Amino acid sequence: MVQAKAWILTKHFDGFPKDSDFELKVEELPEAKDGEVLLQALFLSIDPYMRFRMKEGDVMIGTQVAKHINQLFLY
Repeated sequence: MVQAKAWILTKHFDGFPKDSDFELKVEELPEAKDGEVLLQALFLSIDPYMRFRMKEGDVMIGTQVAKHINQLFLY
């Protein structure tokens, strides 16, 4: 099994964010199915304007640069 990690906004903040404003959620991913790929995020970009669009408990969304880890093909 592979673990996936997601940053969750735990509370809105004013000014600069603090570590306590976020929580790292870890979950197990199921095995890849035919034609699915597994990617590892290398760099994340979260724009400042996103803070006004998010609700507490939401996963932080943004863009990323990712590396291809595994691909499963079933014949």
